[in-house]
Amino acid sequence: MVLKGGWLLLAGALAAEVVAQEGPPPAGHLTVGISDTLLFVEGLPYQAFGYDGPAPLFVQVWHPVDEVQEGPLALRELRERSLDGPLARVHQELLLRTDSAFIEYDLRYPLDADEPIDYAPFSEEQVLDSLMDLPTRSHRARLPERCDAPVIVYHHGSQGLPDENVWMAEHFASRGYCFVSANFHWPLEGAMYGTPLVWAPDSASVHRLIGFARGLTTSDSVFYIGHSWGAQEGWVLLHEPGLVQAFVSLETTMEWKTDTVEVKDKWPRVYEALCTHHYPMPVLAVGDTEGEPPFPMFQRARADIIYLDPKEPFGHESYTSAALLRSLKNDRFPQPDSTLMAGQVRIYGELLKAMEAFFTAVRGHRPFRAGDLRRTFHVSPPSP
Repeated sequence: MVLKGGWLLLAGALAAEVVAQEGPPPAGHLTVGISDTLLFVEGLPYQAFGYDGPAPLFVQVWHPVDEVQEGPLALRELRERSLDGPLARVHQELLLRTDSAFIEYDLRYPLDADEPIDYAPFSEEQVLDSLMDLPTRSHRARLPERCDAPVIVYHHGSQGLPDENVWMAEHFASRGYCFVSANFHWPLEGAMYGTPLVWAPDSASVHRLIGFARGLTTSDSVFYIGHSWGAQEGWVLLHEPGLVQAFVSLETTMEWKTDTVEVKDKWPRVYEALCTHHYPMPVLAVGDTEGEPPFPMFQRARADIIYLDPKEPFGHESYTSAALLRSLKNDRFPQPDSTLMAGQVRIYGELLKAMEAFFTAVRGHRPFRAGDLRRTFHVSPPSP
């Protein structure tokens, strides 16, 4: 795990504090429904575990509902699907790999150290199983017919999870948005999870999911949020006019880089895109650089960019609610970084407010107003 030095200073400053166990950020006033569907990416072949055909996207849609028949689902129930034949096996293999990634990135290590957390007498698998029993705010519902709600498409990071940001999905659905997420990885026999089907930007899958999102609504407000690799894909692919109306880039991992040679070597397609493309939509770029924005490599982009940089250390995985879930079980599974985790949950909640304010400004054709968010983030350019 790569950590920046601010963690040590923050840990020392907070060591004597006792922080109450945090919960998810407050929901809006609308009831949240969740639906799933299956899409296929024509032109992107996939062959594994008895399946041979276009790559399947296991899509989840969070959306507001008027009535529900049953109580909210547990996290594990969000993953349940009615599938037959080889697709059932593919989905099962995908879940096995996402569970492994969950443990590696979201359970195993504390925020401020490289030694694994000692959950004894429990195993990491038992901790994960307990987290999967946590309740959500989502109710099983029918896939909405064409409505007038704004729609958000979410793209996870490398080795990320399709449902890694349930809190984010529920935040927006409870405030009148549809939130669409899917897998951008597929399980491959004998290959590491996250190995791409094609070593190139996955334009076909991104376009397929955005096209599906547009079919859900009569609104022109279709937005894209990408984390890490998902944000990198956004910079490479979203320059097409009319594709989305706003783009939120959540820490590509290039934000603090200043060495052009290093960036060209590690992220050649993203660097080329930043240097050559014009982005016709407003962009909210977020990253923890331990400094103040703007971010050096992104200043060359021809785009209307608002930069946010958390004033306190904010972990790369903390942009996902999956990484914060263990904070809800600190009473059962004591964790050495519980004070730091409480701070991460707070900043995550402020990030949700910032994105909502950004989308509201875009929809209203108004300037973004940071307001109280300036207590949590450095903002550039300066905002009222």
